[in-house]
Amino acid sequence: MSDLTHTTPIAGMLDQMEELLRETFEGAKPGEGTQYVDREGGIRQSLAALTAAQASRSRDGHPSIAAHVRHMAFHLRVSHEWIHGDHSKRDWIRSFKPFEVNDDEWKAVQQELERERRTFIDVMRGLPDAEVLENGAGMGTIAHLAYHLGALRQLLHEV
Repeated sequence: MSDLTHTTPIAGMLDQMEELLRETFEGAKPGEGTQYVDREGGIRQSLAALTAAQASRSRDGHPSIAAHVRHMAFHLRVSHEWIHGDHSKRDWIRSFKPFEVNDDEWKAVQQELERERRTFIDVMRGLPDAEVLENGAGMGTIAHLAYHLGALRQLLHEV
């Protein structure tokens, strides 16, 4: 979490946003409570043991785990671009494609997701207080990621 010590209400909100985003990616800290139902771990732990082939499995034409990861990276990027004023139309359906990845692509898409997470935090931390509030302190973005964490967990039962 940030070095800020809640010097303002907005700083406190950003600290909470960053901690919730950390937990979404890394899971609960040992011995502490969690904002999630279980202690199964976050996005990183859910993906750690998967091969590219496992991450690429798709059932009945639904997005694979790799597709969800690609989409989450896309969503984080679009979120910080939107905050900076780029409101251009995006192809959300295409952001899931392709469903399949090879070993190098699987590693790259996971790295992209982590890079976009860090960028999103930096963007939120760099906003004036009024814009933090205007952008809901990033909570909509985190809710979207939490949805996909749940989807990943469901898909893990099939690999």
